[in-house]
Amino acid sequence: MLKRIILNSKNLINFPEFEKSLIELSVFDNKIEQIPDELWNQSTLEVLNLSCNKIKFISDRIRNLINLRMIDLGHNQLIEIPKSIGELLRLETYLYLHDNKIEKLPIEICNLSRLQYLNISNNRIIELPVDIGNLTSLVELKLEKNNLNIIPQSFGNLKSLIELNLANNMISDLPEHFNELNKLKVLNLESNFISSIPTENKYLREIHLRNNKIKAIPVSIKQLKYLRKIDLRGNNISELPIEILELENLERIDLRWNPIEVIPNWIEELKRKCIVYL
Repeated sequence: MLKRIILNSKNLINFPEFEKSLIELSVFDNKIEQIPDELWNQSTLEVLNLSCNKIKFISDRIRNLINLRMIDLGHNQLIEIPKSIGELLRLETYLYLHDNKIEKLPIEICNLSRLQYLNISNNRIIELPVDIGNLTSLVELKLEKNNLNIIPQSFGNLKSLIELNLANNMISDLPEHFNELNKLKVLNLESNFISSIPTENKYLREIHLRNNKIKAIPVSIKQLKYLRKIDLRGNNISELPIEILELENLERIDLRWNPIEVIPNWIEELKRKCIVYL
């Protein structure tokens, strides 16, 4: 009979003893530093939560967990991820690697074509694998708080993506086919070096562009018919185009901390439709 072991927040230093035939193991929020070799023999395991510990190393024997669907390795002290993670072809729900010290992702991670949720935020990653666009099932991708300055061209293949967070990096340009992400609804580019508002992703609901290098709001913003929230705080915008009034679904626009020279008369009409911060 398949078993589940849930030992969250137990102040554990070592792994508990466990039998074979586990389906789920969670030791979230403990003080574990090392993973015993026995864990990598749990080929029936489907859900593994090792988050919020002090783990520094993941064995390449992770490849043996052939039935794994979800794994959370967030909030540890990992520096690297083994290439063999790319052999976990049944990973389909989530892979969480956030809040570690990872500097580079193995290109093999791009083999996980069934994966839907990937969180690599708050690491030290300088570049992404060029084939990251192979993760065609991704619905949510979190990459905030890294050291990224270039987004691979293959990003345009992430056609299932609904939410993308690239905040707090060093990105100045989006890849050529970024506008082909037709399911994208939430885009966070806060605290980068972006100089223009992406208006070709017509189904966007939220855009977060606080603390960038934007000097103007383009007339083409009127294309974002589904836009509800846009945050443009802390840019270099000096003028407001009247086309903002054509955003029928807009609920909130934040323009604080911009050198806007003249507040246009039509802004009162906009305030009757949505919340406006100036």
